[in-house]
Amino acid sequence: MISQILQTLETQLNHRLEKLWRVFNWCSSILISITAGVIIATRAIDKFGLYKQDRILISCIIVIVTVYARLWIQENLQFERNIRDQIAKVFEEEINYYQLKILRPDRAKFGYKDVVLLLGLVALAATWMDYFLK
Repeated sequence: MISQILQTLETQLNHRLEKLWRVFNWCSSILISITAGVIIATRAIDKFGLYKQDRILISCIIVIVTVYARLWIQENLQFERNIRDQIAKVFEEEINYYQLKILRPDRAKFGYKDVVLLLGLVALAATWMDYFLK
């Protein structure tokens, strides 16, 4: 019985970790592509310029992608934390192993959410940089 519970929780944890990575990978790829595209276009193409409306549209996309990804990541991190709490509880109550809490990677101070926010800010800066430096 304990083995089945742990196996189910482990399956759920793996699912959440994979989802976290996929959301982060998807979002960071989009934001890096926007940043690179804007920088390359403004520097490599003579007389290329983005209209203010274009910059506003790109900024809206950046904000939507960043906020959506952060919320999705936050939700999955909460599920991960709950699953890890359940696994630790089973280990403590059924196996008398109390050290699992010390080994938890979900206690990290810096992670996917922060990187997504930084990438979003960099993409916004790249979108507006040449506009304000003219």
